[in-house]
Amino acid sequence: MTDHNTFSSGVQRHGENHPMVSLILLLTLVFAGAIIFGVLSVFVGLATTNPSADIGQLLSGNAANTDFIKIVQAGSSIGMFVIPALLMRVVEKRRYRYLDFDTQVNPMLWLIVVGIMFFSAPIFEQAIKLNEQMKLPEALAGIENWMKAKEAELERLTNQLLADTTYSGLFINLIVVAVIPAIGEEFIFRGCVQGILVRWLKNPHVSIWLTAIIFSAIHLQFYGFLPRMLLGALFGYLLFWGKNIWLPVLAHFLNNAAATISAFYLRRQGKSLDDMDLSAQIPTYFYFLSFVLTAVLLYQYYKTTMVRNA
Repeated sequence: MTDHNTFSSGVQRHGENHPMVSLILLLTLVFAGAIIFGVLSVFVGLATTNPSADIGQLLSGNAANTDFIKIVQAGSSIGMFVIPALLMRVVEKRRYRYLDFDTQVNPMLWLIVVGIMFFSAPIFEQAIKLNEQMKLPEALAGIENWMKAKEAELERLTNQLLADTTYSGLFINLIVVAVIPAIGEEFIFRGCVQGILVRWLKNPHVSIWLTAIIFSAIHLQFYGFLPRMLLGALFGYLLFWGKNIWLPVLAHFLNNAAATISAFYLRRQGKSLDDMDLSAQIPTYFYFLSFVLTAVLLYQYYKTTMVRNA
């Protein structure tokens, strides 16, 4: 089967934009989309939720108007990630194939992705624990304090987003926290950034990890940098081997949805999100088992894709 996607080959087609040009174009669309849709979502939020707090309190998460926050979050994500990625696919369609929706996927791959996300959860839990032990030198105490303050601010926003304990609230949270970010972030990072870097660097592995670093850094959650980088790399290989953007989208959705549903049921029981830490209840050998099973499934995923590409 002929692979028409330059992502896998790294070959630049005749008349194709230089990767730097493509990257600048992408960043321009991202910034424009963030501004336009950010402003629009604020107006929509103000018009539909009728908040009593001022706009500064609402945007900082200090006001308890979760409907407004969700509207702004959803609108900003669509404008910053989904729309720019789709526009890149249209603008550079003749030169580069972004967001491959057409490549046939072996049905077994969907099941393997589900298995990978299920069995890898303890690995990422350990990565979170390791990352939380990060301590900067005394000379960088100011930066560390800023990072902690930013982390606390984002944690407060997350708590507000996931505060609703109704089933209708759960459905909306899944849309805002799982569906839109999974589609938008995979479209822009794996579908566009990773593909552009492969064309530029001619090295898919370096491109996958560099994209994963950018993906993690842009979230500004420094004490979750390591697990998010590892997740980004995992999503990158799912696309690189599977050649269809919906495979990493599914993995990303499962990751976010699991956290959202877990938070929902904890809230229903009157517990805080801190109670989501189950590491103390998991025996040590389970982490080794998790690593082995994840590695086996990843290898099976790779083998399954190689059969199709042969």
